[in-house]
Amino acid sequence: MATTTGEYPFAHRQRVRFGETDLQGVVYYANYLLFAEVGRVAYLRALGIDYTRDLIGHGADFTIGEASVRYQAPLRFDDEYDIRVRVGEIRNSSWVFEYAFDRADGQRCAVGSTVQVILDHTTGKAARIPAHLRDALERAKAA
Repeated sequence: MATTTGEYPFAHRQRVRFGETDLQGVVYYANYLLFAEVGRVAYLRALGIDYTRDLIGHGADFTIGEASVRYQAPLRFDDEYDIRVRVGEIRNSSWVFEYAFDRADGQRCAVGSTVQVILDHTTGKAARIPAHLRDALERAKAA
């Protein structure tokens, strides 16, 4: 589900599964990076970017060069929550996605970011962001 809400132009609704929680019934801290991946892929898809067609098909790939999460309130088993995503800084060979993880009642539970680094699919070395991807990211950032 994609929605437009305030400072993050995209949201993907999820529900906490039992296996994502610790013994206290709270989402295990590292799972927020998995949630970010779910949001990142859904956001790219919403922007019209198909991984196979628009990256691999153009000889490119990407990896995560940096990731961070700041926790503010717990998510618990069976909570509905939104993974909100926006484009941050765009550089020559990398860009930032910023995330907010909000419970369905509006409580902000965490914020985070990932730095995506474009790689040449053959050599595995850093490369420039392909023009069509850069254009899509810049349009999203300006929206």
